[in-house]
Amino acid sequence: MSLWLKKNSEETVVVKGAIPKTLKLQFKVLCVQKELEMSEVLEDLIGRWIQADAPVAKSFIDLFNQDSEDVKAYVPKSLKLQFKLLCAQKQVTIRYILYALIKQWVEMSGSSSESSPL
Repeated sequence: MSLWLKKNSEETVVVKGAIPKTLKLQFKVLCVQKELEMSEVLEDLIGRWIQADAPVAKSFIDLFNQDSEDVKAYVPKSLKLQFKLLCAQKQVTIRYILYALIKQWVEMSGSSSESSPL
């Protein structure tokens, strides 16, 4: 179950960012293998990132010279607003944080096939 329980009354909105196609494919495949929705995983990852005080790795990643594709998540409106605000405060793009969160999740999930879903 997601850390961010969806309230029936809360509107869901799209969070999206372009990430390398190869990473998106790995993410999609792992989600299917674990019987998880990509939106559910991203909602949880974003929620955990916010709860962890929005850490930002200082490594430089050149996302512009890679063949990219949008990854989308349908999340509660309040979560997206928090996410956008923290990204602005930390001076990072939503795209960069989505890339970093997905990459970390794929690496952790791919290294241990018996690990928990999230």
